[in-house]
Amino acid sequence: MSDATGIIRRLRNRYYRLHQLIMAGRTGDAVALLSLITFVVVMRPLISSNLLLGYKAIANTILVWMLFATAFNLLLGYTGLLSFGHALFLGIGMYSIAIILSRFSTGLFFPAVLVALVTAGVVGYVIARLIVQKGDIYFAMLTIAFGEVGWYVANADIGGLTGGSDGIAIDVLPPWIESELGEKFIVMGGLQIPLYWMTATVFVVCVYLLFRIVRSPFGRTLIAIRENEELARSIGINTTRYKVWAFTLSALFTAIAGIMLELVKQGVTTNSLHWSTSGEVVMMTVLGGMSSFVGPMAGAFFWEFGADYLTSFQTLALPLSEFAIVTFDVKHLMEYWRFLFGFIFVLIILTRPEDGAWGIFKNIIRWISKKINDLGGNQ
Repeated sequence: MSDATGIIRRLRNRYYRLHQLIMAGRTGDAVALLSLITFVVVMRPLISSNLLLGYKAIANTILVWMLFATAFNLLLGYTGLLSFGHALFLGIGMYSIAIILSRFSTGLFFPAVLVALVTAGVVGYVIARLIVQKGDIYFAMLTIAFGEVGWYVANADIGGLTGGSDGIAIDVLPPWIESELGEKFIVMGGLQIPLYWMTATVFVVCVYLLFRIVRSPFGRTLIAIRENEELARSIGINTTRYKVWAFTLSALFTAIAGIMLELVKQGVTTNSLHWSTSGEVVMMTVLGGMSSFVGPMAGAFFWEFGADYLTSFQTLALPLSEFAIVTFDVKHLMEYWRFLFGFIFVLIILTRPEDGAWGIFKNIIRWISKKINDLGGNQ
C-alpha cells in the first residue's frame, strides 16, 4: 500500500512540475506577443514625432529590417553558421513580386507571394544541402559565391525580366495599394489603411513564429549544435539535417522580409542582392547581440533609425536647441555616419561580441536595479 502511495505521490509531483513548465511557457509566449504588439503600436508615432525623425514612412523600413535580422539570426546566433550571402533570399522575395506584378499582372500578388516562398525555400534547401557540411570559413565563402550568382543573374536581365542594373519600378504594387504624398495605403472600399499596419502584422506574426521556433525542441537542438557539434552528433543528433532546415527556415523568413520591402520601396534594384546588403544584416545582428532573440531586432532598429537620424542632422546647438549659445554645422560630418557605426561595431566585437548593445543595455539595467535594491535594503 505504501509503495502505491509513493508512486502516486511521485506521479503527482511530476504532473505539477510539467504543469508549471507548460504554464511558464504559455506565459512567456503571451508576454512576447504582447510586447511585439505594443512595440509596433508605439514605434510609428514615436519616431515620426518632430523630436525624432518627423515622418512616418521610415517605420515600415525599420520593421522589415528587424524581421530580416531576426530571420538571419536563426542561422548565426542559434545555429552558429555565418552567411555572407543572405541578401540572395531577400532579393528572391523582392524580385518574385516585382517580376510577376510588372511583367504579367498586378492582380497576381498572392500567387507571387507563393512563388517567392517556394523559390526561396527550394533554393535555400538546395544551397544548404551543398554547403552546410563544409567548414565555417568555406561555408561563409560559399554563401558569398551563391549571393554573387544571384546578383549577376539579376544584373544580366535575362529575358528582360529583371530590368538589369535599373531594376523594376513600374507596376510593382497590387491594385489595392495606393501611394499618396509619400505614404502608401491599403484601399478597401472607402477605407484607407496605412501600409504600416500590414507590415506590422506580418512582422508580429513572423517574429512570434521565430520566437516559438527557437523555444521549441528544434531550437534547443540548434543551440546544442552551436555549442558543441561533435557532442550533439555523439548523442545521435543528425546535425546536418538540423543545419539544412535552419538555413531553409531562415531563407523563408528572409524572403517574407523581401516581399514586404518590395512593397515599401515600391520596386527593386540589384542593390538588394549585393554582398553589402548581406554585410549590413551581419553588422546589425552582431551590433545588437546575436546571443539573444531581441538583440538583432535592437541592432536593426539602431542601425536604420540612427542612419536616418544622423544623415538628416545638420546643426548641433549647445547647450540646447531652444537656448543655443553655440551652434556647429555638422551636415558634412554626418555624411560619415557609417564610420561611427563601424567604430561602435569594432568596440562591441572587442569587448562583448555575443552580448552586443542589447546585452550591454540589459546589464546596465540590472546594475541600476541592484543598486536601487541595495539602497532600499540599507534603509
